Amino acid sequence: ILDVPGGPRQSLKDAGIDLSVNYTEFYQGLVGGEGDKEWEFGGKTDVIGTFDGHKLGLWPGLYVTAHAEFVNGDNVLSQGDGSVLPVNTALAFPTLGGYDYDLSLVITQAFSENTTLSVGKFNMLDAAAKTPLLGGGGLTTFFNTGLAAPISGVTPPYILGGILTHKTEPAIFTLMVYDPRSAQNSEVLEHPFEDGVTTSLSVTVPVTIGGKPGFQGVRGVYSTLNGTDFRDIPDLILPGGTQNLGTVDGYWFASYSFQQYLVVDDQDPQRGWGVFGQIAVSDGNPNPFGWSGFIGIGGSSLLANRPDDRFGIAYFYYGFSEDLKDSLEQERDRPILRGRSLHDHQPQKLHAAGVDSTRYSSGPGRGDGGDHLFGRSDPNDGRRQPAGRSGCSEGRADRRRGSCCGGDEAQERGHQTY
Repeated sequence: ILDVPGGPRQSLKDAGIDLSVNYTEFYQGLVGGEGDKEWEFGGKTDVIGTFDGHKLGLWPGLYVTAHAEFVNGDNVLSQGDGSVLPVNTALAFPTLGGYDYDLSLVITQAFSENTTLSVGKFNMLDAAAKTPLLGGGGLTTFFNTGLAAPISGVTPPYILGGILTHKTEPAIFTLMVYDPRSAQNSEVLEHPFEDGVTTSLSVTVPVTIGGKPGFQGVRGVYSTLNGTDFRDIPDLILPGGTQNLGTVDGYWFASYSFQQYLVVDDQDPQRGWGVFGQIAVSDGNPNPFGWSGFIGIGGSSLLANRPDDRFGIAYFYYGFSEDLKDSLEQERDRPILRGRSLHDHQPQKLHAAGVDSTRYSSGPGRGDGGDHLFGRSDPNDGRRQPAGRSGCSEGRADRRRGSCCGGDEAQERGHQTY
């Protein structure tokens, strides 16, 4: 109503303030397999404001972007179906970090048309949402985090740091330097880079095939953060077992991704559909995932009378760390110790190590909540957060593999990357 030529939003934009308010309602439930079959209503409000420094009387190229998000109602993230990844990305964040709201603030300086530098607290779903065919941030395309916000194990959903982007004729270079811990934790804002630093370099090459646009890209990430050594997990339940797990120095992650349009609307080059995919590998210890991959097809609606609709279908697979699987297998097969089962025997130690039946910590396991796979628990908050789940078309969990259709709840059995 307000976003019309000459309307209030346009007037604000002309003055240097671009404000958008969006509310998305979800009605989602488990339709097969184990778990609670009750369907849940939940919603998310996103308020995004971009301030143009030049129009507001400052200098050219300065922009400030604030993103406030609020989650309300209920969701299906803890209905006990056994999924590992969140089946609803939009409602999973910031919820899995222990909060129903969050605020991201980024300051950007454009030095030229080709070079920009941004610093601040970033909501990484905003970056994922900008990917042409796959994006949406869990709102307009795929729900499942394995596709809506692919997990790397080295980039939290909220980061504190800086991003430098430089565009050249053959490629786009992006350098990211950020605190390896989730910026939802107030400790990160008060004591940045206290536990290490993560550096990410990506190179994206625009590719045109048959006159249709696309891109291919590679990314490499290294973090100096120490992580839990998964090989030490079985020692936790031995009588007199060690109180402190060993650590592994640093994380690394590498990926190759592509997107290629197959059909583009002649009247609107922003509309079209095509194929996309990614293959990634990591250290596998302390990163809980050893490798991952996905491939799919999607984009704008195929129906001319439904120009704003989107569609997509994809298959993804996340392979857990071999060290992690071996350790958990040893725990599962270990006989009862001193009349106590694995679940009875000092469960607080297992949780402090960052490992339980549904969540894994990428932090050093010091008992402070750790940097969990889907966000960081507040170290001053003893509440247990909802378990991560995956989702897309049938609501059934599969622990290892799954297919996903955009807009519907998912089918999986354990996956993700960020």
